[in-house]
Amino acid sequence: MVSVKTDGYLVLRDVLSPQLLQQFKLWAMDNTNAHRGNAVDGTYYATHDGKRAYNVWWTTQPPKEMWMPIVWSLEQPINMFFDGVEWDIHVVDCITTRPHSQKIYAHIDTPYRFEEFSKVDRTLGVQIIIPLDEFTLENGATAYLPGSCNMKIDYRDLEEFRDVYNDMLVDSGTQFLSKPGDVLMYDSRTLHSTMPNNSNEFRSALLINILEKDIIPRVRELDNNTDFVKT
Repeated sequence: MVSVKTDGYLVLRDVLSPQLLQQFKLWAMDNTNAHRGNAVDGTYYATHDGKRAYNVWWTTQPPKEMWMPIVWSLEQPINMFFDGVEWDIHVVDCITTRPHSQKIYAHIDTPYRFEEFSKVDRTLGVQIIIPLDEFTLENGATAYLPGSCNMKIDYRDLEEFRDVYNDMLVDSGTQFLSKPGDVLMYDSRTLHSTMPNNSNEFRSALLINILEKDIIPRVRELDNNTDFVKT
């Protein structure tokens, strides 16, 4: 049985309806909603110029009425990660990977990528991934390393030895093979990456980032690169 403390993740099936999935997919693929991304020229751009093509891109925040009921429905499993500490939604966006994009980028998520939170030994953040397309081996389903939330991976070590961590994910990680509307939820210290999309189709997902409520103002001061949830 999977433990959120030992393994650092949960998988839930059939959470989103087909109708809601279609709405998010339309949002993800609408170029006017692009916010930032890794362009086909190999450069990362923090803002979208309205015409740039990306290998991987993130959108602006979808309308709150689309995603807030999803968060409500996931309240109980989210609480399992935070041990009674109050949490709130930090960022909601969609991510899309272009066909034949080959990048692997093993990393940990907010807030542990910032120095002042990197050594905190408790769950400060939870990332939620909800596929809007089927996630398969061919199209590069997200890989994650169970239990890596307890490895105390430092963001500086990740920067210096990225290839080593990439190989660790390839050799020992688990890919989230799933249907549209399933949920992968994990401690933000979990090592993970999107994998190469060897299919001929775009692959999209809805992302929801949850943080311990008290740290959100400071994280937003540190992060000048994200379309935050509006309060």
